[in-house]
Amino acid sequence: QLTDSFRHFNDQPDQYSWWSYRAGSRARNKGWRLDYNFVSEPLKDKMTRAVILPEVKHSDHCPVMVELEL
Repeated sequence: QLTDSFRHFNDQPDQYSWWSYRAGSRARNKGWRLDYNFVSEPLKDKMTRAVILPEVKHSDHCPVMVELEL
């Protein structure tokens, strides 16, 4: 079984990793969550945090990150 690392820590709505360049989608936070980090069962308890970094604006996607304590 795989676990969505971001949802393991965060259940808030409107958390996206992609926004269209059209119509000011990013400024209005009208996006999609297209980028994921899934972890296997043995790693689930080793996660310390998982975040989406919308402030990083180098493309229409933003980084998603999971930290593990190994």
